Amino acid sequence: MKKPLRLIMLILLIPGMLFAAEPYYDAGSQMFNITAGATVPFFYHNPSRNDQGYQGPEWTFWPGDGADRTHRTVGGVGAISYQVFLHPYIALGGELGFQFDFARSGIVGTNVPIFVKATAIPVQGTVELPISIGAGLLYASYDGSSKITFGCEAEIGVRYFITDSWGVGINVGIYIFPELYASAPEKMSTLSYIPATLTVTYRH
Repeated sequence: MKKPLRLIMLILLIPGMLFAAEPYYDAGSQMFNITAGATVPFFYHNPSRNDQGYQGPEWTFWPGDGADRTHRTVGGVGAISYQVFLHPYIALGGELGFQFDFARSGIVGTNVPIFVKATAIPVQGTVELPISIGAGLLYASYDGSSKITFGCEAEIGVRYFITDSWGVGINVGIYIFPELYASAPEKMSTLSYIPATLTVTYRH
């Protein structure tokens, strides 16, 4: 058998090998996470930016000043989450977070996501590969004003369990925080961040 064909067959067999192993969790198992780290502004989208008298393009990317930048800084993020396994490989629960950064003017922007969060763990045991998505309400505050809007997230990580119950891990993902105005659609915008975090996990 030729080497490329062997490699392709091995790649195709990996998902089945992962799920064929005896799962660590049962339906009803529980998991608690404490997460902290940094967030990097990814993009800012304001389709009506020039109509509002601002200079710059509709899409801007990455932290820093300049016409092609978001004018936001690297910030911080923290969260706690609790999930219950509905299936040996899938857990569902909630997450409460806090994220902040600074605008060019020095004003602090904060976001408090309150999300429903689902996590799939195709690789589990001592070393795990959690893949999560979440969505829900977002309390956003900036320059003395605040509002409740919508937010969502996606995340992938790797964690190692030092004991049977306690583990540590690293995660990377994306937050998307739209700013919605039902009565003033011209003010709508979207801000996105890339979080990189450390997590402490307790499971039982």
